[in-house]
This record gives sequence, structure tokens and C-alpha cells, in this order.
Amino acid sequence: FPGKIRDIVDWPPGSFALSGTGERDGYKMGTISTVVNAFHYQALNLMADIAKAVEKEDEAMWYQQRAEKVRAAINEKLFDATHGVYIDCEDSTQASLHANMFPLAFGIVPPERRQSVVNFIKSRGMACSVYGAQYLLEALYEAGEDEYALELMTAPHDRSWPHMIYDVGTTITLEAWDRKYKKNLDWNHAWGAAPANIIPRRLMGVQPASPGFEEIIIKPQPGSLKWARATVPTIRGAVYVSFDTDSSGFDLRITLPGNMTASVYLPVTGGDGIVHYNGKKVCGNADGSFLRLDGIGGGQHFFSTGQH
Repeated sequence: FPGKIRDIVDWPPGSFALSGTGERDGYKMGTISTVVNAFHYQALNLMADIAKAVEKEDEAMWYQQRAEKVRAAINEKLFDATHGVYIDCEDSTQASLHANMFPLAFGIVPPERRQSVVNFIKSRGMACSVYGAQYLLEALYEAGEDEYALELMTAPHDRSWPHMIYDVGTTITLEAWDRKYKKNLDWNHAWGAAPANIIPRRLMGVQPASPGFEEIIIKPQPGSLKWARATVPTIRGAVYVSFDTDSSGFDLRITLPGNMTASVYLPVTGGDGIVHYNGKKVCGNADGSFLRLDGIGGGQHFFSTGQH
């Protein structure tokens, strides 16, 4: 439509699915959209990061200031304080999963609003597409909801990856959860493979902290998993991470390339903040629900909390 600006999303509506249900959780496309503005906020932050990387500090500051204005406007105009949730758009009172998971994933939600937003998100289940699941899982891990995120990734119902594998029989992720949710889906859609990056980055917790993986973060969020092993490739070499956990504590083993340092986060299991690090007792730095050790260099390292 010439002269008319529209918001474009790729969330099949109900009329596009054989079952009559779509991937929008009833999202209302209004004049000022929460999801579109959340993406705008995130884009401004990323532009600030790029400007910093190329040493354009004035431009970085401009993008950061613009981002903060957008964040403030979203929190002022698009939050329903009575119900503790973000609404879909300024001209509607409808609140969907989408209007809440994107602000949470992008760091827009202030600490005092986080719990009510998380509670609402958890009440909606997997009411989004396989594309939206990427941001839902990001939001949950960002909020420390690793157990619920694990439940979604391993769920037996038909809006899950186990359904694709065991019920549909696909060997590559689908474009949608099932044909009944999108009748013209294809069987080779990379956007359906959110766990492929969520597991190494969020569950095992391996993320870059500086360009080129010179410094990294290892911050496992295991949920109820008793153990896990992963080898995560990076441009500087492979990072090996394994953990074992039970009621008495948390054990973590890592192997780093020699040209890399890490900040290691251990889930707090109670106690006095003491970490057994390579056989010696050291004090971890309290960081939310984690104990953090900084400056871990290359080689093999073993960490243990609790009574292990």
C-alpha cells in the first residue's frame, strides 16, 4: 500500500493453519507495536556495539541514548501495571506471549516487573512458532528460568522438537511445529533449530565476552539435568564443558585453549560461597544466583560447590 507504513511479521495467523490456530497467541497488530519496538531497541543496542568495536564512540553514545529513549517509552506506554504484563500495542489491552517474551529477551523489563512478566510467559506455554521459540528460550534463560526452558525443549506434546523427531519423523527441523499449524511448511528450516544454539550458549553456558572469543563466559544453567557434556567450537579452538549435579553440590569440568581466558559461573547450591577449584578452596564472587571466578586461563580445570 503506497504511502502506508506497515509492520511485517512471519507468524502464520489462524486462517493459515489447518487446525484453525496460528502462531500469534492472539497478537493485535496496532499502531504502536510492542514487538516491533522491542526489535528496534535491540537493533539500536547492536549498532552501539558495532560503533564501539570500530572506535566510533560518539556514534556509540548516540545509539545508546536512542535505545534508552525507546526502552523508557516501551515501559511507559506499553505496560499494563494492573496485570503486570506488556500489551500488544498502544491501542489494545490484549497481552500475548510475544509482547512479553521479546521485551524480556532483549533486557527491556525492569527488575521489579520481571516476575509478573515471567509468570505470564509461563502461563502461555509454547504459544509461538518455531521461530519465536528462539526468543522465548532466550528470555527464559535470561530470567534464570532454566528448568522451564528445559521442559519446553523436551516436551512430549505436538509443539516441540521431540514431536518433530519421534512423531513426524523429520531428520531436519521443520518450518512449523506440525503441518496442522502451517499447511505449506517445508522440512528443512534452520529457524526451527533453536536448541542447536541454545544448548551450547545457554544450557552449557559458553558465550564470548570479547570479540574473537579472547575472553569467554561459562555459565551453565542445567535445570533438572543431572549431567551433560559438550564440546563447543570457537575460532580459538574447542571449549570442553561437562557438569554433574545432585542434592549435595555441582561439579564442573572445563578445558580451554591456551589463548583464551574465562569467567566461570557456578549455580549456587547454598553454603558459604566456597568453591573447590583444582583441589583448593577459594571464595567465589556472588553474582545473582551464581558464584563467579574470573581470569581462568587455558588448560583443564575442575570446580565443585556444596559438599562434593
